[in-house]
Amino acid sequence: MINLLLLVFALGFVSVTPAFAQTIQVNETQPCFLNYTAGIHIWDNCGMDEDYLRGALIGFEWVTGGFFSLILVGLFVVIPYIKYHKAIYPIIVGVISIPLAILLVPNQWLLFAVIGMAIGLFTGFVKALKNHTSDFS
Repeated sequence: MINLLLLVFALGFVSVTPAFAQTIQVNETQPCFLNYTAGIHIWDNCGMDEDYLRGALIGFEWVTGGFFSLILVGLFVVIPYIKYHKAIYPIIVGVISIPLAILLVPNQWLLFAVIGMAIGLFTGFVKALKNHTSDFS
C-alpha cells in the first residue's frame, strides 16, 4: 500500500512540476576584468577600447560598489575644510569639480552634491543663529 501511495505521489508531482517550471535569467555576477580565460579580449569585453577612463577605474568602481568617484570627490571637498577650517575652500573645490563631475562621473554625483550642499547650508544656518542670537542675551 505504501509503495502504491508513493508511486501516485511521484507521478502527481512529476505531472504538476512542468506546469510551474520556468526559466529565470540570471545576470553574470563576475565582473569582466576577472574573466581570466578571456585573454586579449578582456579589452573588448570591458569596453576599454572605447572609454579609457572607465577602463582605468573599473576595478575601483567594482570594489566601492560604483561610488568610487563620489568618495574621491567627497574627500577632495572635505580635506581642505579639515586642514584650513575655512568654509570657502570646500565651496571652491566643489564649484571647480562640478563641470568635471557632470562629464566624467555617474549621475549619482548630482544627488551627492545636493545632499552635501543641504548639509552645508543647514550647518551654516545653525551656526549663524547660534552665534548671532547669543550676543543679545
